[in-house]
Amino acid sequence: MTSTQSPTQTRERVIRIAREIEEFAHSNVAPETFFREFLRRVVAGLGATAGAAWLIDESGRLTIKSEVNLADTGFYEEPEAILKNQRLLSDVISTAEARIFTADGESDVHLPTDNLIVVAALTIRKKPVGVIEIFQRSNAPKQAHSGYLQFVEQMSGYASHYLTERDKANQSDASLEVWEEVDQFVQQLHRSLDLSEVAATVVNDGRQLLNADRVSLAMQYGKKTVIEAINGQDKVNKRANTVRLLSKLSNKVLAMRENFIYSGSVDAIPPQIEEPLADYLQESGTRMIMIVPLFEPEKIVKSDDEALGRTSDKPRKLIGGLIVEQITDSQPRPHLESRADLLSGHIASGIANSRNYESIFLMPLWRMVGRIFASLRGKTLVKTLVVIALLVAAGVTLAMVPYDYRVNCDGRLMPTIQREVFTNWEGEVVKIHVESGQQVKKGDLLVEIRNEDLKAQAVDAENKLNELRLSMLAVNAQLQSDSNNKRPVEDIINLRGKLNETRTQIAGTERHLQILNERLDKLNVRAPIDGVVTTFQVEQLLINRPVQRGELLMEIMDPNGPWQLELDVEEKRMGHILRAAEKKGDIELPVEFILATSNELTYEGEVTEISTRANHAEEVGSIVETYATFDEEALPMLRIGAEVSAKIDCGERSLFYVLFGDVVETARRYFWF
Repeated sequence: MTSTQSPTQTRERVIRIAREIEEFAHSNVAPETFFREFLRRVVAGLGATAGAAWLIDESGRLTIKSEVNLADTGFYEEPEAILKNQRLLSDVISTAEARIFTADGESDVHLPTDNLIVVAALTIRKKPVGVIEIFQRSNAPKQAHSGYLQFVEQMSGYASHYLTERDKANQSDASLEVWEEVDQFVQQLHRSLDLSEVAATVVNDGRQLLNADRVSLAMQYGKKTVIEAINGQDKVNKRANTVRLLSKLSNKVLAMRENFIYSGSVDAIPPQIEEPLADYLQESGTRMIMIVPLFEPEKIVKSDDEALGRTSDKPRKLIGGLIVEQITDSQPRPHLESRADLLSGHIASGIANSRNYESIFLMPLWRMVGRIFASLRGKTLVKTLVVIALLVAAGVTLAMVPYDYRVNCDGRLMPTIQREVFTNWEGEVVKIHVESGQQVKKGDLLVEIRNEDLKAQAVDAENKLNELRLSMLAVNAQLQSDSNNKRPVEDIINLRGKLNETRTQIAGTERHLQILNERLDKLNVRAPIDGVVTTFQVEQLLINRPVQRGELLMEIMDPNGPWQLELDVEEKRMGHILRAAEKKGDIELPVEFILATSNELTYEGEVTEISTRANHAEEVGSIVETYATFDEEALPMLRIGAEVSAKIDCGERSLFYVLFGDVVETARRYFWF
């Protein structure tokens, strides 16, 4: 207080400042602005050196909110000033009483500066939340200390009033925000009747609303408990060890039909829950777990007995449980229990509705029928009836109108007279006398084949024959010589026997040589018929190549003779052809075909022969070779092997079978209808 003012003026100034602070405490300014102006007025009113406002933060520590001239006290120059000041303020916080501290040694508290310090607690509903600290001049008169203390305590009351009003406003805003979140949660919960969607809403949106680390939903089916959903997981792996242990724990807790909470202490845990709880805590690392049972809500429309006040002893049906977990904190977070109780009723209602809805027999079918009937209103009904009438008319038309049914197949144009040329004996091709596409006559030499073994055998036989003939001449000369009259009879008989033996050997050798020559002559392949060589690149395929007996060398076809269609009909389509042939009495069914090189014109023919066995084709599988004749003069040009696409007429069938018969047959083949 300055010496230039009288006591009356000083008192009036203090009263004016106190009124300003009182009025300012009812304003809706930010805390930083309030405490800055508050400290400026208090320091000015007391004529003090400095002032500071300290508030307890979320971690429980005192932090400075605002200060005025604090540096002038030397507070920041003393290394231990902050620690000493914290101890001083903590002492005031613990008692919640205003105190004054001096540096005269009477107090056992070590002051952070040499100033006279006046401290008063700030409270919200009698709970300390901070302090006001005023640094007064150390030479202030002692008789003024009580006045300083009274003034600071009174001003702190105004500041506490400001904090209380602001806390109420914050709580009101927070409460409104919470109710909005609850309202959105309930709307989302009842938006769907699908149990999986409802369960996902409970665990995911419920976790944010409860401010929990993990939220799970357990469903009760008789005596079995199943974990239906866990927040953050699209699908619950029910075989996982954590899920199985949680299911076991939930089953034991829900059997008690009351809220269960574990926050680190096992004193009040029922014996039957101790073991499953310990197993789950060890596996999951959870520090706090709360399980709230969910019961089926009461009926809105009560029965006659209930309406008359007659109550039943049967307890409400247990449908599941809400599981809330905290991983980091062992103590439940603020409002956790109250919010869980608040949400449990809505969650139970949503789950009960979903389960009742899905329990209806053939619900997907009734839902589809309902959507169909809902759409048949107004003009939609007329349009639907018109469409149905058109569909019925189309169905009757398809079933009643006959149409020609034809089997499609591919084939080729081929001469009827055709021969395959084979080798008569093994050997090596030494010369080709024809080319691809060359006209040949019956008996023309086509291929020369050499067999060195046969040739060597023929030479050996010829040499042996010459030797036998010489031997026969020698024996014959001995018999005809003049000295025979002097020879014994036995020698003459032996010579005649040897002569006969030689003649027999000569005859056998001549026959053997004849056979060898015939074989050598048959090595050369000749044309079996008049025609054209149809094998492509004959010389490249056969020249200097060893061949075996009976091996196919080439094909010869007569293009001047009759022609035919060689058709490859799939075996699965032969049933239609055979039934049509049986109905007609012969196999001469009409055939329409087009050439691959000229598909704008259609030609006609008729079936003449059907193979009695099926063959395998790489592209289409099992086929039956079918032959048909046609008018050769109608075709502009006949080319051997020309590809054709043909349709064999199998009589009349319904238009539906003509259009969709293949689909029906495929279904019958694979599903045995």
